[in-house]
Amino acid sequence: MNKPVRLAVESVPETLFTAREYLRMHDAGAFTDMNVELVRGELRKMMSGGFSHGALNARLIAKLITAYSATDRCLAVDLMIGIGPLTIRGADIAVVMPDVPSSGPVPPDRVVQIVEVSVTTLGTDLGEKQAEYATVGVPDYWVADVDARVMHVMRSPEGERYAEHSVVPFDQPLAVPGTAETIVVA
Repeated sequence: MNKPVRLAVESVPETLFTAREYLRMHDAGAFTDMNVELVRGELRKMMSGGFSHGALNARLIAKLITAYSATDRCLAVDLMIGIGPLTIRGADIAVVMPDVPSSGPVPPDRVVQIVEVSVTTLGTDLGEKQAEYATVGVPDYWVADVDARVMHVMRSPEGERYAEHSVVPFDQPLAVPGTAETIVVA
């Protein structure tokens, strides 16, 4: 008598990359000509932004350089931020303390502010990235919503969220953290 037999399917163990492995691959040139983040052990390819993303990024960095010019803060674009042993994020703009390492990801306790320019990534920027940055204590997190022409300004991290969250139109002044300066995005 023939009986149906169910074959046991071998489950493939989940293979996650660590931040250390990601950095070795990065330093060896594995990600040449591509932007890649490490998110909870998985590699995520990030697409380069279009003109609206790049133009707003350039305007914001110019305004923030001026606003922070009287401080010891340093600014960078496309900076790696170390979130944990399985996550390294890329920030569009980061304002950091002057004593950050010259290579590798910046430790989150050296980050003063992160700004993300969002054309197609608003859900991620206001969702998982916001939660990660709050969890590691990034004091100020801004997300520029290009389509809505507003800046989401988040301050005072508490757990996986920010206690303060305001939405400021691009044509209104924004207080620049750690300075007496304001900027207008428009």
